[in-house]
Formats: sequence, structure tokens, C-alpha cells
Amino acid sequence: MKPYPVILICICFLLPFTGCKKVSFDPAKQGREDFIGSWAGTISTFKDNQLMKENGTMVIYPDEAAGTVSGVIFMKETSVFNEFQILNGTLYFRVENPDPENPYCQNWTLSGFTVFTAENKIDLHITGNQCGAHGSEFIDWVGSMVRTQAPADSMKYFSFAGNGNSWMYNAMLVNGDSCEIQKTVGNVSGSYLFSGNTSMACDVTGRNLTFRWNVTPSSFSNINDSTLSNKPFTYPINAKPGVVYTTSLGSDTVTVTLLDTNLVATTPAGTFICVRFRLTEPVYSGITKATRTTDFWLNNRFGIIRQEVANPIEATDIVVQVLSSKTF
Repeated sequence: MKPYPVILICICFLLPFTGCKKVSFDPAKQGREDFIGSWAGTISTFKDNQLMKENGTMVIYPDEAAGTVSGVIFMKETSVFNEFQILNGTLYFRVENPDPENPYCQNWTLSGFTVFTAENKIDLHITGNQCGAHGSEFIDWVGSMVRTQAPADSMKYFSFAGNGNSWMYNAMLVNGDSCEIQKTVGNVSGSYLFSGNTSMACDVTGRNLTFRWNVTPSSFSNINDSTLSNKPFTYPINAKPGVVYTTSLGSDTVTVTLLDTNLVATTPAGTFICVRFRLTEPVYSGITKATRTTDFWLNNRFGIIRQEVANPIEATDIVVQVLSSKTF
């Protein structure tokens, strides 16, 4: 008897299984888009003769039209990082110095990398000099994180400037006039540039009623919003309390300082947990130049909650504006 029928039967039996082999996961083939999202886990380091561990989360997001990514790490302290290259599935980044003018932070070299170890798991390494008593302190963090389903409107990072979002404020001017101010986002240019119109019943002439904000997970920048300030300013999410962040605009200087965190603000629109920061900016009344000081209560999810001007310059300056309602 010839063996052909037996061989044929075996071939027919094996055919259905030829396509069932699972393709193995290759970390080296992962691109920057694969890192985008939210992650949670534990990283550790050996410091002061003891093992230190921190639990936290991380969000990685695409930069605006740059072909790169950036991220925010929320541990005991908040850190912001920016990609400088991705190579063979490994994302390399530099961690921003949160206090660059501090003499104890002058040798800052903190950087790191992250790489996949499984489809939804990454290893995270952060190494280098951070702030220390001698101008630097070497640190080496290592750990693992898994992908999480964080909401798009997380309270941890800035997420308040969605298209169509609208805010209503009760405002009082230095001349005693009071009115309502409404802001509505009506245009989104790219991912993070938001603009819209401001309507107000106060008798204010010559005020630019168009606003433009840049809101990324790691910073809120007022590019143009005359009901908030005359000059542009940026509030970084990794700001340290008491540190003065300075921006030079020609011959003018703008400063932003974080005053408080976890501050409760009760308004007609509800109760919000806020950070409070102080803005100083040069303003002109005729030919007289003065420095105006404004405090802002900011909620990461809902934006500016309250504003108070300590030393209004013009009769039509806003003294106080408080959130009265919102549409999101």
C-alpha cells in the first residue's frame, strides 16, 4: 500500500493551523505615536543610602506641527520633558529645568528614555544632575509603567480650551462699573492654539475683544487676551512655588510666580480646586509706565476661575472678575 493517502490526510489536517502562529511583539519597531497616551507605574532610585519609590502617572502628547512628542510626569514633583530623538523604538528626551535661575540648579542635565517591554508596558529611565546643594545632585530613576485610560479632560494637566467652550464672568471695573464678560472658543488652529470672541456690557473703548490662547497639557499661554493682561504670559504646569519665571519682551519684563496650590475657590459657577499665580506686567497710562500686579486662580480643567488686580492703572481696568457659569 502506498503511503500517499496518509501523507495527504496529514497535510489536510495541518493546513487550518498554518496561519495561527502569533507574530511576536518587537519593541524596536515602535514609533513615537505608540508612546502617545497615559501611563501609570512606579519608579525607584537609591538615594541617601535608602531605596526610594514613587508612584505616579505620565502623559505623552504630540507637539504642535513639530513631528516630535513631549510629556508630563506626575510624581512627588511634576516634570516636563521634550523628545530629542527616537531611535530603534526608544524614545529619548530631556527633562526641563523648573528653576533655571536658581544657583543650585545650574548644572541641570536630567534626561532619560523609555522603551516598550510589552505591547502596553514601558520601562522608564531618568538620569542626570538635578538641583542640589552643590549646584547639582545626581539621580537615577528606573521603573515600569503600563498604559491607562486617563480621560481626555484630566484634572492633572491643562485641558480647558475645547472648541465651543464658553465662560461667563461677573466683572467690576475700577470706575465702579460692573458687567458680565463672556468668552467663547470659536476656532482651533492645529492642536493647541485656541481663539475666540469676548463680549462684554461694560463701557470699555479701545479694548481688543479677540482672545488667543495656547493650551498644551504642560502650559497655558495667553497670547492675546486684553481682559486678562496687556502682555503675553505663560504659566507652566511644572512651576515651583515661590519661583519667579521671567520673560523679556523687548525692554519690558513680565513675571509669573506660583503662590498657592490646592486652593479652594468658591464662585457662582461652583467650587474649584485651583493654583493661584501672580502676574506682573508693564502697562502705560499715557506716557507713564507702571507695573501692574494681577492674581489669577487657575483650574487645570476649567481655566481661569478668578482674577484680582492689586493696582489698576486705568479707569476702565478690571479690578475683579469671577466665573459665574460655563458650558462644559
